[in-house]
Amino acid sequence: MIKVVLADDEPLAITLLKHHIAWEQQGLVLAGCARDGDELYEMIFSLRPEIVITDIQMPGRSGLEIIAKALEAGLPTRFIIISSYASFEYARKAIQLGAEDFLPKPVSRRELSKTLSLVLEKLKLPQPGEESCRKLILTAKEYIEEHFSEHLTLENVASHIYVSTSYLSTLFKKETGINFVSYLTEVRMKNARSYLDDNSLTIAQVADMVGYKDVKHFSSVFQKFYQVSPAQYRK
Repeated sequence: MIKVVLADDEPLAITLLKHHIAWEQQGLVLAGCARDGDELYEMIFSLRPEIVITDIQMPGRSGLEIIAKALEAGLPTRFIIISSYASFEYARKAIQLGAEDFLPKPVSRRELSKTLSLVLEKLKLPQPGEESCRKLILTAKEYIEEHFSEHLTLENVASHIYVSTSYLSTLFKKETGINFVSYLTEVRMKNARSYLDDNSLTIAQVADMVGYKDVKHFSSVFQKFYQVSPAQYRK
């Protein structure tokens, strides 16, 4: 039997989920019900359910943090997110982190059954650890692309995707072949070259636009990356 944990801070929502699921027919067993994020976190690591059906926004730990920590720990848990349309952006991030699907409240029996069937089919296949890791790295890369002009650190990115810095560091090298600093530098340099094509911008302005407050340092990094200085590149 496949163990399922339900989580929602609204008792009625959990009651409806219980009635919507064809437990025996789909080979499922209710392992537990959580009323907040902290309780869900503990259940996942103690009960190790194959499937978690959860509201994304509850008191206690963030749903995003729970999903990321389960991934980081290598647990095979599959997450189905249930929430209001108002939480769609939050749910989208959960999907990026590896959640299986997002179902809007009120959940229909038909849609839940369909999603559960798809998840059960996936459980018959080898666990997609590599796929989940790639999703995590894609989310990290997206964040870097949006914030490379800022003072960006590995800690910033790890915090954004709810994993530890050591885990992200190891995963980044494994999935991209280079470390975080090298990747960030690559993103900054590619954008710097594009900005330098605009002669209305000074080299100091370009440096600032790609996250360097020290123009000399920027020029040194650019020279090392492209074998020419920013000034020479413009010529």
